Amino acid sequence: MMAYHKVQDILELVESFHKQMRQALDRVSQEADAESVEWLSRQLRQHELHWQAALSGYEKRVAEGVLDTWLQYFPDEEIRRQIDSIVIRRDMTLDELTDLNVRFRQALIDLYETLSQASSAPRVHELFEQLKEHELAVVSKQSRKQQDSELVESSSHKKVS
Repeated sequence: MMAYHKVQDILELVESFHKQMRQALDRVSQEADAESVEWLSRQLRQHELHWQAALSGYEKRVAEGVLDTWLQYFPDEEIRRQIDSIVIRRDMTLDELTDLNVRFRQALIDLYETLSQASSAPRVHELFEQLKEHELAVVSKQSRKQQDSELVESSSHKKVS
C-alpha cells in the first residue's frame, strides 16, 4: 500500500526527530556532567537554528504551495528504524556521541536525497536539495572540527615524549 504524505508532514516528522535527539541529550546531560554531552547538545541546538533558517521563507513556501504538495513515496519506516537505532547513553564518550550525531545526520541526508528524487515538483525538489546540502555542510564542518581537535591532541602528545 502506498502512503501519501504532505511535504509539511515530513518536515514535522524531521522536526520531531530533532526534538527526540535533543531531549535524549538533555536527559543525559542532566545526569552526566560530561563536557562531551554538553558539546553535542550545543551542536544540535546550533544545528536546529540553522535548520529553521534553512526553512525560513517558510511562509513563502506555504504561499508557493510547497508544503501542501503530496509525495507518494516516503520511506518513513526505514528512516524511523535508522533514527530509533540511535540510542544515547550516559556513559558515552565524545567519539561515540559524535558517531551517533553523524548517523543521525546521515539518516536525514538519505531521506532528503530520496525525497528530492521522488518529487517531480521543482520547488519541492529544491527544498529537499537545500536541506540535504545543509546537512552535508554540517557533517563536513563537524568532521573538520574533530580532525582539528585530534591534530591538537596528537601534537600535544608529541611534546610529552
